[in-house]
Amino acid sequence: MSSEKILSLIDLHVNADNTPILKGISIEFEKNRVYAIVGPNGSGKSTIAKAIMGFPDYKVTRGDILYKGESIINKTITERARMGIALAFQNPPVIKGVKLDKFICRICRDCRRISDNRSGRHLGEIDKCTPDLTEGFKKLLIENLKNRDINDGFSGGEIRRSELFQVISLKPEVMILDEPDSGLDYDSLKLVGRTLKEIRNSGKTTMIIITHSRYILEYLEADKVFIIEKGKKVFDGDKTILPQLEELGYKEFLNRNKLR
Repeated sequence: MSSEKILSLIDLHVNADNTPILKGISIEFEKNRVYAIVGPNGSGKSTIAKAIMGFPDYKVTRGDILYKGESIINKTITERARMGIALAFQNPPVIKGVKLDKFICRICRDCRRISDNRSGRHLGEIDKCTPDLTEGFKKLLIENLKNRDINDGFSGGEIRRSELFQVISLKPEVMILDEPDSGLDYDSLKLVGRTLKEIRNSGKTTMIIITHSRYILEYLEADKVFIIEKGKKVFDGDKTILPQLEELGYKEFLNRNKLR
């Protein structure tokens, strides 16, 4: 497995609504590995994801974010997505009037775009999805959602699987998943876990997973676990810390362990 760095957070300070959230976080992510970001509620985990993605409400006040050695803090969300970074939201919005299959066909890298000169349509106005993409709807058990407005009336599990499929369709080099296992029943959790493990095994994607679940991290065999508390990285270790962390809870675990 490659040890080449793909993403670096360097002394990252981030404000939201003029309130300091991240207070000097430095983390390096290597290509094609799986990382977990865990910590108490309100510790700044989701802020890390949104800062990497470039949400305008999350202002970098100090430090830098490097992607493949290039600073991206002045790039837009769209520019970062085109470079190969994607985020699966924890609470994605309902988008009325936009059908899931049409949206997937617009964003996916497997989409064949066809120009119909006779009708005067522009390139990209007629979209055809490849068989692999169509099969993906079946694989994640969301084929019934294809012709529905995005997230409109979806169950919690359907939203998680739909959001995951949208991110997969982008074929990113860095995939950030904000609580992809939240609210999932056991069957959906296994399905999402298997799908993410296939992506891991392909050796083409770095995954950064924000979660409270030990299960999905052990299933994916996370390479490294970062604990965030009060906007700072306070511990890092490998997946072997997870049973102890679950048993003790964050407070007692951190009382017994110092930052490595």
